[in-house]
Amino acid sequence: MPDEPLTSSVAEWTRAVELDQLRPSRPIAVKLQGKHIALFLHQGEVLACNNRCPHEGYPLVEGALDADCVLTCNWHNWKFDLKTGATIYGGDTLRVYPVRVEDGAVWLDTRDPPVAERVERALQHLEQAMAEYDTARMARELARLGKAGAEPELALVRLIRATHARLRDGMTHAYAAAEAWLRLRDALADETPRLACATEALAYIAFDTLREETHAFTAERAAWNAAEFAAAIESQDEDRAAALLNGALAQGLHFADIEPALAEAALAHYNDFGHSLIYLMHVRRLIERLGTEVEAPLLLAWSRSLILATREDLLPDFRLYADAMAAWPAGARPAGPLPGPDAFEGQSVRDALNATVAAAGNAPLAVYFALMEASARHLLRFDERHALRTDSSVADNIGWLDFTHALTFGHALRVQCERQPYLWPQGLLQLALFVGRNSGYLDPDMAAQTALREWAVIDETEFHQRAIAAIVDHGVGLPIFPAHWLKTWSAVREEAATGLPESARTAMLAAVNRLLAVRFKQRHALRTAHQALGFVRKED
Repeated sequence: MPDEPLTSSVAEWTRAVELDQLRPSRPIAVKLQGKHIALFLHQGEVLACNNRCPHEGYPLVEGALDADCVLTCNWHNWKFDLKTGATIYGGDTLRVYPVRVEDGAVWLDTRDPPVAERVERALQHLEQAMAEYDTARMARELARLGKAGAEPELALVRLIRATHARLRDGMTHAYAAAEAWLRLRDALADETPRLACATEALAYIAFDTLREETHAFTAERAAWNAAEFAAAIESQDEDRAAALLNGALAQGLHFADIEPALAEAALAHYNDFGHSLIYLMHVRRLIERLGTEVEAPLLLAWSRSLILATREDLLPDFRLYADAMAAWPAGARPAGPLPGPDAFEGQSVRDALNATVAAAGNAPLAVYFALMEASARHLLRFDERHALRTDSSVADNIGWLDFTHALTFGHALRVQCERQPYLWPQGLLQLALFVGRNSGYLDPDMAAQTALREWAVIDETEFHQRAIAAIVDHGVGLPIFPAHWLKTWSAVREEAATGLPESARTAMLAAVNRLLAVRFKQRHALRTAHQALGFVRKED
């Protein structure tokens, strides 16, 4: 019998089988302490491992063990070193068990490794899965992490710190969507959709950083100065902006201390289809969830994306934005007639901006509601034929996501202006730009009221349950599309919970209802070829 007592804290030895039951050609499966274990006799040595292959759970006693002690699972040809559990071909490692042979019996130590060791192993294996963009393995490792008692936030902290400098263009939807996926996970009770949400959160980051090189940020520090940060962003000086952020954190400042300067920078231009402000909201929420360990990587990645962002107000289509900002009254003025959504729906950029400036004397939130309702009507009236065309110009590459951004930007704007009300003028005018830019792609034969009746949400509780089911089990290959489903639905749900006029609420819920019925065209091979040929013909 083993020297240690069976109840020893050092080991948990359990009698498995009699030695004479084992044959080199006949492994045995046993169940001990709730564990399914395979026993092999190899060149006179007894070896034990999990009987369930760590890939898909097929029984390893049905596998093949060669002379070099390599165990092959015959279902998918994964191969393991049976002595160590190391994976030779495949992914996940195989758990092996210490064995003793005494008194003609085989004894196994079925004790689980310490929690800290199991957590660390799951995290390391998760990193390997992400490096290969193996989403099934990501889910398994997250499940193992949870089984060890840890939350996916632990993995996300490590992931953000490891990947932020591999985002060549700075922050992407992946970090923003990770926050939204985990927020959805918080609202779910069943472990299966909760794991799906956690997997989606990490998988999108893996997708965006797959095989990307590191583009290091400067480690230099400069004393924090909000005006100098704004100047660094305006001059697109990443090193200077990063040094100021590094300096702020070194001084003991945190996101909340420098948030006003960050939000002002995000709205200094009509930046990159509104991404800069949208991402800033998610950065704040990620820091609140994950802690100060992610402040530096998130802020650096966000600032890089802002520096490299397209400043669309400098484009001919949107140059009137500067004039509208200049025309915005500096002080209070008497409120004029409050425009409703009809004042914005279907209007050009010029007319949408003029209507917004004319409404400047009204409560900003009232103008905001009208613009958001108009944006929702636009999504309801989007002529999908534009998204499906194969002969359009690059300038007319329009799709569903172009229409969702008005709602997600608007939501981020409301959240930010509750914290910094003085940002309403530039925010409302930029929201008007979304309305104007999308007006040319509406279905002329579809009236807003007709679309509202078609896509109306009658039972909000049932709708949200259906929306969650569709989002979690989206079945879409490219992660940017389910991320926009999630973020648009989340934005509208938060808006409805915060408070909306009934007509705006009705329109925004209906817009999301239509969006969730879309089957995205994820690639445009013919359109890309058509545009490439046209471009090359004209380039000489």
